[in-house]
Amino acid sequence: MSSTSRLVIALIACLVALVAVSLVAAPCHAGSGSVPAWLDDAITDYNKANAANPIRFVDIKDSYVWYTMAGSPELGSKDVRTRVYNIAYQNGYANNQDEEIVTTGKPPVPSGVVKTRKCWTRSFLRDIQKASPTTVERMLTTMVCEDGSNWSTGFRILQ
Repeated sequence: MSSTSRLVIALIACLVALVAVSLVAAPCHAGSGSVPAWLDDAITDYNKANAANPIRFVDIKDSYVWYTMAGSPELGSKDVRTRVYNIAYQNGYANNQDEEIVTTGKPPVPSGVVKTRKCWTRSFLRDIQKASPTTVERMLTTMVCEDGSNWSTGFRILQ
């Protein structure tokens, strides 16, 4: 077999593996264009308690449900991230990793040009009891991105 044939076979194998992984890891809620009711309720409750700084829905993009909240000099990066993470904690999710990851993202914006932003991401797990004795875990990933005078936050639910 020639080296070209081996390369083509290897590339096909990689593509098949990528498709298989994407099918297994496909989100069941956010990717389908829907927002889980608990998240909508949690954002509504947050907004009632924080009327001066509400979280507003922006879009569903890249498997994330995206929101925006106004920044202020009193509200630093860590404070914004803590508020977002508290939404997960208050709904039965626990940290899946010891620390946040700093990365970049392109959250959607209500108007204007989408730009790459500095973001923090954290994953959470929640045990869900079904009718059977086995436990099923649901994973939530949050992404909080700096956006000038606003902050973008995304929630992605995997089941």
